[in-house]
Amino acid sequence: MNKKFLLLLKRPRACVLIFFLLYFALGVSIYKDYGISWDEPWHREIASVSAKYMASIFMPDFQPPEFASLPALATYPMKQYGIVFDFPMYVADNLLGYNGTMPEAYYLRHLCAFLLFYVSVFFFYLIVRNRFDSRALGLTGCLFLILSPRIFAESFYSKDIVFLSLFIISIYFFLRYLHKKTIVNSLLFALATALVVDQRITAIFIPFLAVFVTCMDEIKMGQMFNQLPKRLLPLFIYLVSFSFFMVLFWPYLWENPVRNLMDAVVSMSRFAADYEILYRGEFIKSTTVPWHYIPVWILITTPILYTFFFFLGTFLTIKEMIKNGIKIYTSDRERHNFLVMLLFAVPLTAVIVLNSTLYDGWRHMYFIYAPFLLMVMTGFAWLTGMIKEVRSGRERRAAFFIAAVIVVCLVSTFYQMVRYHPFQNVYFNRLAGNNVGRNFELDYWGLSFRRGLEYIVKNDNRPVIGLAANAIIPMINNSVFLDKQDIGRLRLADIHQADYFLTNYRWHPQPYQSANEVYSVSVDNLKIMSVFKLR
Repeated sequence: MNKKFLLLLKRPRACVLIFFLLYFALGVSIYKDYGISWDEPWHREIASVSAKYMASIFMPDFQPPEFASLPALATYPMKQYGIVFDFPMYVADNLLGYNGTMPEAYYLRHLCAFLLFYVSVFFFYLIVRNRFDSRALGLTGCLFLILSPRIFAESFYSKDIVFLSLFIISIYFFLRYLHKKTIVNSLLFALATALVVDQRITAIFIPFLAVFVTCMDEIKMGQMFNQLPKRLLPLFIYLVSFSFFMVLFWPYLWENPVRNLMDAVVSMSRFAADYEILYRGEFIKSTTVPWHYIPVWILITTPILYTFFFFLGTFLTIKEMIKNGIKIYTSDRERHNFLVMLLFAVPLTAVIVLNSTLYDGWRHMYFIYAPFLLMVMTGFAWLTGMIKEVRSGRERRAAFFIAAVIVVCLVSTFYQMVRYHPFQNVYFNRLAGNNVGRNFELDYWGLSFRRGLEYIVKNDNRPVIGLAANAIIPMINNSVFLDKQDIGRLRLADIHQADYFLTNYRWHPQPYQSANEVYSVSVDNLKIMSVFKLR
C-alpha cells in the first residue's frame, strides 16, 4: 500500500489532485470554527435591499414581510456595494429557510466563502503552472497562498477575500486573453472582470490596464495601422461585453448606468469612514493615514520568507525591464511579469497618492496579494533554478542549507497557523516587534466575542445576565451561535449595571486595571479577548 502511494506521488497530476483534495477536506472540516465578522450582517442586508429592488421590477406582486422594513435601494446609504457574492447567499438563505438570527445562515456563508477561495486557489495554480511550465511550482504557489495566516483565516468570513478570489480569477483570464486574443477569451475575460468590479468598484482599473497592454502589444508589432480594426476586435468585444455584464450583475446600475457608476467610483474613493485606528502605537484618523500604512502592514503580517522572495522577484523583473529599454518586454513571460508589477503597483500607488481612507490593517488591499505572490514565485523560481545548476560540493551544501531554511520557514508558518486556530487573523511576524498589542490593531473583526459569550453562558446559570462591551455590534453578531435559551438570558446593560464586560481590546491596547478577569483568549501571548466579571 505504501509503495502504491509512493508511486502515486511520482505522478504530477496525482499530486495536484491529492493537494486539492486535502485542502478541500481541511476547509470543510473547520469552517464552523470561525466567529462572525463585524460586517457580515450588513452585507446580508445589502443583498436584501437589492432583492427588494429587483422584485419591484420583475415580480411586483412578490412582497415578503421582510421587505416592509427595508429602505428603497435609491435611498440606501450602502447602495454602492456590489452583491455578486451576497445576492446568491441571500437566495440560498431563503430557499433553505435561514435568517440572520440563525447560525446556519453564517455557517453556509462561511462555507461558500471558502469554496470560492478554494476555486481561486486552483486558478492561482493554473496561473503559476502556465507561467513557469511546472506543476511543482504551481503547487508551491498554492502552498504559499494557503500558508498565509491572515488570508487563510479570512477566506472563511471576509468580504475582502471574496474580492481577492474574484481578482485571482480575473488575472487568469486576463493572461489568457493576452496570450491569445480570441473572441472566446475576450468574452471570458469580460465576464471575470465584470464579476470582480461588481464585487468592489476598486477593480475598475483592470479594463484600463487591458487597453494599455493591448495597445502596447500593437505598437510592438510595428504594424500599428495594418489591419488595425481586425486586430483590435477582441479588445472591442471585451470592453462592450464587460460593460454589459457589469450592468447586468449590479442592480444599482440599472436605472442610470453611467451616473450611478460614477457615483460608486466617487463614493468609494472618498469613503466617509472617519475612524480612530491604532498604528505604530498611536491613534490616528483613518482619513489621514501616512503613505507607509499599507506597506508596513504588508511587511509585518506576511511571512518574512515571502517578502524576501517578493523583493528578489521585483529586482529581477525591474532588471529585465531596464535591459529591454523602451521595449519593456519582448516575450509572453516578460509581459506576464510586467503585468503582475502593474497589478500590484497601480492600486498601491493610487491609494497612497489619493490618500485614501484605510483602516483595519491592509484588508482593503488584500487583492494585491495575488500579484504580490506571483512576484514571490518569480523570485522563488529563479532561486530554485540556480540550485538545480549547482555542481561543486560547496555549492551543494549551500543549496541544501537554502532548501532547509525554506522548509523550516514553511513548517514554522504552518505550526503557527495550527496554534493560532481559529484566530490566524491576528498573525504578525517578527518584524512587528515585541509590543504588537500596544502598536497595532488585533482582532478588529471581533471574532473572539464568540468565545467570550460561550464562556459566560456555560459558567453562569443566572436567568438574566447583563452584558457590556467595548464593541456592541460584534458581540451581538456572535450571540447567534448560542442556544436560543441562552440568548434569551442575555441583556445589554450599562457598564455600571452589567454583570460582565467583554472586550477585544480595540481602541484600548493597554490592560484594564482593577478588574476581575475571569476568562481570556490569547494568541502567541497576545491577549485578544477578555471577560471581566463586574458583579
